[in-house]
Amino acid sequence: MNSDAYHLMWGGIALVGGGLLAANVWRAADRFQAMSYAYRAWPGSVITCRVMGGVFSLLGAGVLVAAAL
Repeated sequence: MNSDAYHLMWGGIALVGGGLLAANVWRAADRFQAMSYAYRAWPGSVITCRVMGGVFSLLGAGVLVAAAL
């Protein structure tokens, strides 16, 4: 896989996945947080999950814009 394809794939996944968490689509952030009981390193609050999702979404958008330039 070349670098451009990797950046497009990573950027797309981060943008879509982060957006789903940030907007809590289909209660994605609630489900992600509920899994923290099984995986202790994950965030303990839904708000933290949504903030992390927003950060990933912005990073993904940045990567996509950088890959397009």
